[in-house]
Amino acid sequence: MTTQTTVPAPTGQPEPAPAASDAQWTAARTEVTGEIRQTDAKAGALLSALAVTVAVLTATVQGRSLTGAATALVWLGGGALVVALVMVLLAICPMLGPAEGARGSFLYWAECLPEQLVADLATDRRAERIQTLSRIARRKHRLLRRAIHLTIGALVPLLGALVAGLL
Repeated sequence: MTTQTTVPAPTGQPEPAPAASDAQWTAARTEVTGEIRQTDAKAGALLSALAVTVAVLTATVQGRSLTGAATALVWLGGGALVVALVMVLLAICPMLGPAEGARGSFLYWAECLPEQLVADLATDRRAERIQTLSRIARRKHRLLRRAIHLTIGALVPLLGALVAGLL
């Protein structure tokens, strides 16, 4: 017995994308929020390390007589550490998306009437929310990566200042 399959005639229109299941929506949101949490944890650790490093550097250099080259290298390295510190602070700063208070967000819900909340919750905004969270995660990742690169870059002039101060 042979089975004959029929192929639909081309209509010129692309086939609609299959609908995502609730489990797929939940998995996508869980993945993105997990990335945000993980980045925030790394940023918190880097923030602590940078704060201690800047404090130690300030205490070590303060009141010391350094050569011109050592002073320049300390300022260069210290400045890079401060910029990295600011980037980490920007990464952990609460980011609520491009339209803070937009429908579908807790900021909107805090300001709306109960009837408006019910109507807003009836609208499926999962795709928009996951996209917004993904953009937040990407921004946090970029800031954290730049802060790490700056921190690594700050080590070179600070080690140079150490060597110049010893000679």
